[in-house]
Amino acid sequence: MTEHVDIIMATYNGEKFLLEQIQSIQNQEHQKWNLYISDDGSQDNTIQIIKDIQANDQRVKLVNFEKQGGIVENFNKALSFSNAEYIFLADQDDIWMENRLQIMLKNFKEIESENLGKSILMFTDLQLIDSNKNIIADSFYKYNKLNPYTNMRPNMLIWRSTVYGCSTLFNKKLLNECFPIPKYASMHDQWLALKASMNDGLFFFDYTSLKYRQHSNNAVGGAGNGLIGKVRISKRNLNSIKLNVKKIKKNLTENDFY
Repeated sequence: MTEHVDIIMATYNGEKFLLEQIQSIQNQEHQKWNLYISDDGSQDNTIQIIKDIQANDQRVKLVNFEKQGGIVENFNKALSFSNAEYIFLADQDDIWMENRLQIMLKNFKEIESENLGKSILMFTDLQLIDSNKNIIADSFYKYNKLNPYTNMRPNMLIWRSTVYGCSTLFNKKLLNECFPIPKYASMHDQWLALKASMNDGLFFFDYTSLKYRQHSNNAVGGAGNGLIGKVRISKRNLNSIKLNVKKIKKNLTENDFY
């Protein structure tokens, strides 16, 4: 029996690329899914685009269009509607690779069968493209000279997480342990990865699962303008990261997570 999965998307002023992203989900060979979208009070045509798609595809569900106050809270809102055993996260401006759902589910279940009862998060590589879909790099990790397995080292996720939510798949057990994502979490994907890693449930799947679009409105970038790029650019940013690490460690300790 084909698994029913939930896809969670947080949107904000995403009219330029949103339709193409949702179409790439609709074109998946694996068709048993629900797409839950929470919008953070968009001022452009994002809501109308979602409603138009929703009118013709009941699997697409706009669950909120009121201001939530940022990425973490927006994802929290959408995640609150999830009830499937397997959950994917989706950005509003990427393009999913053909047959992505089926390929990732197959690999995830193999991992799960060898780690029974664990809360698990699996993440993949990404292809970098520009706003016109021209390929910048076939591998996010190679382009940025990063080793994805570094995320499995103790404490590395706290200050230098390179687990991107849009590339992840995780099980309901992990969601139950993580939800709601706390306000003190730096990012939703970092928090999910942290919680999974604490139970040795964080896994990298060496597969390029999506086209990760780089443009001026990215919340987080992958082509040199993400966390690592900022560290290289400015010592001031490094100091900010150090302060944030202290904050995260303090909160994790106080909440028995560290």
